[in-house]
Amino acid sequence: MSAESPLPDDFGLIETLLWTRDGGYWLAEGHRARMAGSARDLGFPFSPEAYDGALAEACAAPKADRLRVRLELRRDGRIEVAVAPFPASEPRDWRVAVAETRLDSRNPLLRHKTTRRAFYEDALKQAQAADSSIDEVIFLNERNEVCEGARTNLFLPRGGALLTPPLSCGLLAGVLRADLLGRGAARERILRLDDLGEGFLLGNALRGALQARLRV
Repeated sequence: MSAESPLPDDFGLIETLLWTRDGGYWLAEGHRARMAGSARDLGFPFSPEAYDGALAEACAAPKADRLRVRLELRRDGRIEVAVAPFPASEPRDWRVAVAETRLDSRNPLLRHKTTRRAFYEDALKQAQAADSSIDEVIFLNERNEVCEGARTNLFLPRGGALLTPPLSCGLLAGVLRADLLGRGAARERILRLDDLGEGFLLGNALRGALQARLRV
């Protein structure tokens, strides 16, 4: 599927945010900017007022100190909201496998967070079926360049900065990734599996950055 192809009626854009009682929404403006940009590129109506209203509704009567708030922008401009408690996880290194399937760097939809997630989830399930200790998979593209995880962007600490694959490799324009690039804490560079042998970070705007290692 390409951005120029007709999109099915059940196709939507999604943002998943972290809300905490002490800090409110983390990176909310970044999520809004990404949804607005994807809506513009893919021809969805987008209302900033509806976006803000959905976020306000989600945390109006919180049932936990930490919430996972999922917004889905439908083709008609409606925003659907799903809220669930999101407890903090214990810090540990994530075990990571390499997905057997490849990403196509020429597919422009890879840059957008959409409801078409089966490709990513199936690759993760396949890896976990072979090894139940796996937490995440990372994808390569047709040129054997590192792209991203099923639910995360990838960052490699080097020389006081974080290196992350450029969008041209074929990957999601993550909100945490954009924040780190915007603050100068990360910069883009093409990475390969050989670069990851000493460990790396996986991160998103829900979980933050996590230490990770490839399964040996």
